[in-house]
Amino acid sequence: MSVPWPDNRRMAVCLTWDVDGESAMYVRAPDRARTLLSELHQRLYGPQIGIWRVLKLLQKYDLPGTFYVPGYTAEIHPELVHAIASAGHPLGLHGYLHEALETLDEGAELDTLRKSKAILNQLTGYEPRLYRAPSWELKRRTPELLVREGVLSDSSLMDDEAPYALETPAGPLIEIPIHWCLDDAEYWMHSRVNRDKSIEDPESVFRIWSGEFEGYYEEGGCYVLTLHPFVSGRPFMMATVERLIRFIQGFPGVWWTTMDEVTSHAARLCAEGRIPVRHSPPPTPYDSAQA
Repeated sequence: MSVPWPDNRRMAVCLTWDVDGESAMYVRAPDRARTLLSELHQRLYGPQIGIWRVLKLLQKYDLPGTFYVPGYTAEIHPELVHAIASAGHPLGLHGYLHEALETLDEGAELDTLRKSKAILNQLTGYEPRLYRAPSWELKRRTPELLVREGVLSDSSLMDDEAPYALETPAGPLIEIPIHWCLDDAEYWMHSRVNRDKSIEDPESVFRIWSGEFEGYYEEGGCYVLTLHPFVSGRPFMMATVERLIRFIQGFPGVWWTTMDEVTSHAARLCAEGRIPVRHSPPPTPYDSAQA
């Protein structure tokens, strides 16, 4: 569903990066993380090399980006958080150790959220209000918890192409949808820890991303590209991202923006009753009390 965009723009484009670093290794493959170097160093490519290439790319084209950073990554790589914030790009929450929410009870989920918020707040001077679930998997209770903790938007669900409001018992949460086909990890993240796949030809990936953009352009949606510095921060992959930027720049009426700005815009539209409001969690044939 299309929404009205500022200044009569046709659609919105958000370039987003999940700056995971090596965080996920410590909870998803702890035995390997303790004994094997290769996967850890592949992921360290993001904080050491990839993120700086990303920031240079955004500076080159004078474009905004949005960065979702696990608390642990921010804690051990504070220099990248300072660089992102100094460049004017907003940061969002993305777990502490990129924990799968399905493994956490409510208390642990709250502790993780609060700990990560405190770390980013200390490093940037402002409280993050954006959230993206690790691996895009929310628990049924999560939207309400986010609202209660002062988070304004999530970007983890796939049931639309434009922002909408999730109505929770604590109030509305803006949802900015994403999709697997717009995630670099689905094409280029080769790992023997939790994923064993071939690396896709960048030309094929460009066709998917550019074709999906054309569809969003027709529909007036919010095109959210999800990237990872340790994946598409590599030279050839980054060249594909740059090629996509140049391709999109050929279309008039595009609002290049951040997830923070989309959140604020969608919240205003929500208050005016101009975007869909959907119940969270949705009804199911199962126990309505399940979390």
